[in-house]
Amino acid sequence: MTAFFALLRRDLVVAGRHGMMLLTATLTQPILVVLVFGNILPRLHLVADEFRTVMVPGLMSITMLMAGVQGVLMPLTIDLSGSREVDERILAPISVLGVAFEKVIAGAIHAGLAGLIALPAMMLLMHRVTGVFVKPAWALLFPLVAASGVLSAAFGLTLGTRVQPRYSGLLFAVVLGPLMLFGCAYYPWARLSVLGPVQYVFLLNPLVFMSEAMRLSVTPDVPHMPVPLLIGGLVAFSAFFLLSGARAFERRTIL
Repeated sequence: MTAFFALLRRDLVVAGRHGMMLLTATLTQPILVVLVFGNILPRLHLVADEFRTVMVPGLMSITMLMAGVQGVLMPLTIDLSGSREVDERILAPISVLGVAFEKVIAGAIHAGLAGLIALPAMMLLMHRVTGVFVKPAWALLFPLVAASGVLSAAFGLTLGTRVQPRYSGLLFAVVLGPLMLFGCAYYPWARLSVLGPVQYVFLLNPLVFMSEAMRLSVTPDVPHMPVPLLIGGLVAFSAFFLLSGARAFERRTIL
């Protein structure tokens, strides 16, 4: 465990040195979306009141997804394709799987902090807009943010170990873009019942469970997914991506 925490401390120190740049890259998109759809368009009476309330937890989940994926994917891509710094980590008194899990924990911390910073920033931008009902349930928010952070970081580990570096740019357009559009970030999963059985196809998207988790903890008055299904989805996807990514990481690092 000493080696695990030493590696984790190193990653957090390195991330802290570039903290402002990472936060700027992570928060720019959600803040701009909130500014337009949550502040400007409502004043022009072009957006329904309910959409603003639904949008806040959805954008928070997108922020966490992007932060968790980027926090693991980008350093891992550099390590495996160029610097091979990961070889030094493997020589430490810790298993290869332990190194992979450490990267997920570091990415989860990055994602959780990004989400917790994005929430008050978005609320501040909409503080003069009526019809916005954001009432965070703090007892639920912190554990659900932690669970969502682990899911996003584990997803980043899976992508980083299975996608070739030359395709990393295409990854955001082909994989992450559709995930965000169909991840219930801009609409509650419960309202998809009008689509019939198609509603359950959305459950194949891990972002759906992150969005619904944030919706439950940030805007509890908005219809959300049943809690057992929500928790089960977060745990199942986290376990799947963590095991899948760890095995792929082991294959990529043991030459």
